[in-house]
Amino acid sequence: MSEWEKGRGTGEQESRGDPAPLLPFSLSTLRPVFPLFAALAAMWLYRHAPSLAYFNDDPTGHFAWMEGQSLLRFFAGSADYGYYRPVVFAVLRLSELLFGNATFPHNPVADHALLLLLHGANTALVWVLARRWGGGDAFGWVAALVFAFVPFSYEAVAYVASLTHPLVVLWTLAALLLYDRSVETAGGRPPTTASSFVARHLSLVVLVLGLLTHENGLFIFPALVGQDWVTRPGATWRARARRLWPFAVPTVLFAALWLFIPKSSEQGLNSLADIGGNAIPFLQSLVYPLLPLFRFDAGDTLSLVLLAAAAVVILGLLAWWAGAWRVWVFALGWFALSSLPALLFLTPAYIYGSPRLSYLPSIGVALLWGLPVLWLWSRNRGGRKAVRAEKLGFCGVTGVYALAILLPPLPFIRCQLDFYEATSLFARQMAAAGATAPAGRDVVFVNAPFFFSSMPARPAGCPSPYPWTPVGGVLIPPYAQARDFVRFNGGPDRAVTGVTFAGYGPGWRTFGPEIDEVALRKHAAEDATYVFDLASGSFADLPAAWQPGAGRVGNPRALFGDVLALTDVVMRAGDDSLSIRLAWRVIAAVDAPLAAFVHVYDANGGLAAQSDGPPGQGLAPQVLWQAGDGLSDERLIDVSSLPPGVYSVGVGIYNAADGVRLTAKTDDRNLADDILPLGRIEK
Repeated sequence: MSEWEKGRGTGEQESRGDPAPLLPFSLSTLRPVFPLFAALAAMWLYRHAPSLAYFNDDPTGHFAWMEGQSLLRFFAGSADYGYYRPVVFAVLRLSELLFGNATFPHNPVADHALLLLLHGANTALVWVLARRWGGGDAFGWVAALVFAFVPFSYEAVAYVASLTHPLVVLWTLAALLLYDRSVETAGGRPPTTASSFVARHLSLVVLVLGLLTHENGLFIFPALVGQDWVTRPGATWRARARRLWPFAVPTVLFAALWLFIPKSSEQGLNSLADIGGNAIPFLQSLVYPLLPLFRFDAGDTLSLVLLAAAAVVILGLLAWWAGAWRVWVFALGWFALSSLPALLFLTPAYIYGSPRLSYLPSIGVALLWGLPVLWLWSRNRGGRKAVRAEKLGFCGVTGVYALAILLPPLPFIRCQLDFYEATSLFARQMAAAGATAPAGRDVVFVNAPFFFSSMPARPAGCPSPYPWTPVGGVLIPPYAQARDFVRFNGGPDRAVTGVTFAGYGPGWRTFGPEIDEVALRKHAAEDATYVFDLASGSFADLPAAWQPGAGRVGNPRALFGDVLALTDVVMRAGDDSLSIRLAWRVIAAVDAPLAAFVHVYDANGGLAAQSDGPPGQGLAPQVLWQAGDGLSDERLIDVSSLPPGVYSVGVGIYNAADGVRLTAKTDDRNLADDILPLGRIEK
């Protein structure tokens, strides 16, 4: 038996294996707050998460389903819901009761803060347990921080519908810690003292909570068995059975309950091909620290498998040389067993699009990548006789190793969180549109994004060394209700729909059934319709830009080619910008693509600034124009760089295909250069 195993078996490793002090004071005085520091590091990474809105499955998949449901109904079954996870809905209901209000029935700040706190708590517990499993602070630090910074955890930490994953991890880690405390207090025997009795029964309660939170709660019992095997290597299997059998009973009972309780999701066992496909994203999680070096693409699955096998073998050898081979077996078993349900029952497409599924397995990943620290310590330690230089060197190498793992994923995580912030912005714009839309009109969102992989701040998406993870954001999945996205993000409860109009040429996956030109014209005339544009990252008010059959009548300011009449102009000049609102009336339809220009000229007649674009801000497809339609343009021209002086402003129309201007006239008089002067501005 190795020295490490002897220390783990007797519980004396803390007194025999701690290094001599490197500082004038003992680090043991700070050790109680080390888990807190690890938790703060984890929460710092996701510190902006409480500012996010509700998106994806949050509004319809969770909150709308919860309405009218009692707590008892959550536990009685889920015949109209895909999974049986009553504790999750009980927690969301509690949050609703404590933090909901008239504007936000569910409070997004409270719900996102809950996930952030859970991630911090899980990181702290990983530190505590890893130190127990590995026998030292350094191993605890590396394992905890690797867990906190896994690049695929962003979905589990910053997306409310993923509450199941950080919550079941909390129950799992808490059950392990309570069990370990109960057995430690009882001297490795079934509990006899009051404190061990309480800890043991609390661990049973936490086990049941984990089972009722997620199907992965079934993993808690094998994790308990594995922990007992790692931390008490000298115990007999009979002694283990005496300690662990009470935890097997609720696990078996829940498995039977889960099989028979009504559920709407009945996913069968996958084929071998699907199981193999499902393994790829998990193997990516296993070797993610190496992927920035290798830069695989999505077709390099064989290379990924070979890299994972090599990494597992090398980490195993390091663990063997460090006398910590049980930790290697435990970590690998944790990773494999916690991934197994997804491998067997979920579709490859679902796993590829759900990086949150790696949150529980990432604890095994963190333990594996902490093993080099144990090997390094075993090579350089001399017990209490180790010289200070050796220990300082160990700390320095460990720090460099940790940073080499933690820093490369940060740009990817930050980018994914940027997509979540953009998604939240779009969701809040929908809520704001629902609040300001005229009463008595249905709200219609055109081309609202289902999934998008670029945005104004990141037009090229995220540079990602992880090819088996999607990059982008999900706003409204196809099965959701647009109405829920308005009301649960602070808007009113009113009629809301979503449609897709391909004529705008969206380059993203959109929400809602496709409509034709006639339906779009009808929506513009009758509904409060908003068109999404990913380039600007906003919803534009379609009726404000296009008024079918409702153009302004009266004497126009100018006529352009007997096609368009300019009926009104509002011009406001500021120090840095010129704002112009143009109102048009369609006189006759025309096939040629038209563009309106607003030019700013200096005192010598030279072009100083301009704005060109189709009338109606590009929201009114020209093929749908009919005589009598109204079009409105909002133009904002940057004049901040112009030198002081007096400038003239003019407007005109030209054929966008050949650049030829349409004849401009007013009062039957042709205008010079086919431009209508709008006035002067002074800087």
